[in-house]
This record gives sequence, C-alpha cells and structure tokens, in this order.
Amino acid sequence: MDRFSKEFLKNATDAIEILKKRRIFEKIESKYPLAVIGDIHGYTESLENFEKIIHDSSPNEIIFLGDYVDRGFEGVEVLNEIFNLLINYKDKTILIRGNHEDLNINKEYGFYEELISKIGKEGINTITLFYSNLPISISINNIFFVHGGIPYIKSNDKPAILKLEDIYSLDKIKGKKEYLEFENNVLFQMVWNDPDGYIDWFEPNYVRGDGVFYYGKKAWNEFMNANNIDLIVRGHEIVDGIHIWKQDGTFINKFKNNQRFYLDQIYKGVITVFSSRYHIGRAGSILIYKDEIEFIEL
Repeated sequence: MDRFSKEFLKNATDAIEILKKRRIFEKIESKYPLAVIGDIHGYTESLENFEKIIHDSSPNEIIFLGDYVDRGFEGVEVLNEIFNLLINYKDKTILIRGNHEDLNINKEYGFYEELISKIGKEGINTITLFYSNLPISISINNIFFVHGGIPYIKSNDKPAILKLEDIYSLDKIKGKKEYLEFENNVLFQMVWNDPDGYIDWFEPNYVRGDGVFYYGKKAWNEFMNANNIDLIVRGHEIVDGIHIWKQDGTFINKFKNNQRFYLDQIYKGVITVFSSRYHIGRAGSILIYKDEIEFIEL
C-alpha cells in the first residue's frame, strides 16, 4: 500500500470517529458568517478555492451539502482534504450526506472504480462506514441545510409536513445498513427531492426516478412555518452557481461574483448552491451573514 493510501485510510478513520458522535440531525445556534459549499463531485479546484474563502473569511461554521464524489476524477483527493478539514476544524466543520454518498450510485457514476484503483478494496469498507455515519441535515440559526429537501409524507391521502423533531428518532439507524442503503423513505427523499416554485405541494419527479418528488411553494412554506425555519439551503441540482426560489415561487438566478443581497428579500425561500465544474455553468459558494448572503464563484 502506498503512502497516500495509508494517509487516506487514516484520515478517513479519524473522520468517521468524529462523525459517529454526531446525531443524524442537529439544531444549533452559531455566530456568523457561515460558509457553504454545494456539490463538488470530484473537482479539487472547487474545494481549493473554497478553502481560500475559508482562510479569508474565518467562518464560524463550514458547511458541506453533500455529493463529494462521482462524475469528476478526483473524488478520493476531495474526500481526503475534507477529512483533513473535519479533523483540524471539527468544532465548525459540518458534513451532510448527499445522494451520491451511496455505493450503488458510485458504481454507476465512477467513484467506486476510482476508489478501488487508488486505494484498493480496503477503501470500500472505510467509505461504507463514512457514508453510514454522515448526518442527513442540520439547522443553524433557523436555516435548514440539507442536500435535497423536504419529503412527501402521505397522511389520509393528503401531504403531511415533516417535523424536525421526528428526525431525531432516526438516530437509531445511523451507522446501520438501513441508513446506508436509504431504506427509510423520509431520508431517501431528503437527499433526492427538488424544489419547484411553479407547483404548490408535491408532484412525482420522473426524471430522478421512482419515489422522488418535487416540492412546491406551499409545501416548503408549511414546512418552514411548522418548524420555525426561515430559509432552506441545499445542493443537488445543476445551477449556475446559485439559484433562489423566493417565498412566492418566483426565482432569482443571475448573480455577479461577490454580489450580496439581504436575507429579508428571500425570507422563506429555497437556495440551491452548486459547486462542481463538470457542467457548463459556474461553480458557486455562499457566505451567510446575520442580515446578508454573499455569492462567491469558485
């Protein structure tokens, strides 16, 4: 085994021990700013540029929205650096699980072969532990961070609204096969569902596949009202760096680098952050301040 493989496995093991102590969902208060990066998908350049932002802004929380691997060819290197960040800044580095933190998906989109090629079969067991111990979401200062979004829960043939307290009960499956393979429908949808301001409640998302839904403006407003949430920040979709659905279902999708806007302009809205470079658009990140959000290209 070469030196890098040993380093990767050691860092992964240390990171997993930190993640084992974290709940599947947490609700915390923090000082600002908060630095947020979306889907990286195996592009080290995006992560390196984000680390420069971290160095310059000294955020109180560093939030990763999932989808660290697949598509790009440097997923192992991306994960190794993320492990280092978690180990060195464990009190403020937050890792959230995305739909590509799934070995079945990795077999389709490239990371499985990359991992075996660079690390060997030992890497599979280690990554399995990593995936199965990643939190699903977090709420910071009444901002809900998640990879995909809110789930469609059926009750008496009508959509019911997820209560954040109910996620705590799923702590018992964190680290187990049920969580690793997304056998729980609520957790599955939290990493797969997408917002759509043109609809009110929920509609099947046939592009994504069976069991995946779009959630509309009434759905996300009801969710936020029921859980004292002011804003949803998520990844998962290919956008030009950043896209915002406002409370009323209208959207904003054209931003200049370093552009700021007031939080009260997007109160009860949904922000998508996309940070990979495999598409034709920009890779983006955001800094969240007490009253403003800044968009920064990566």
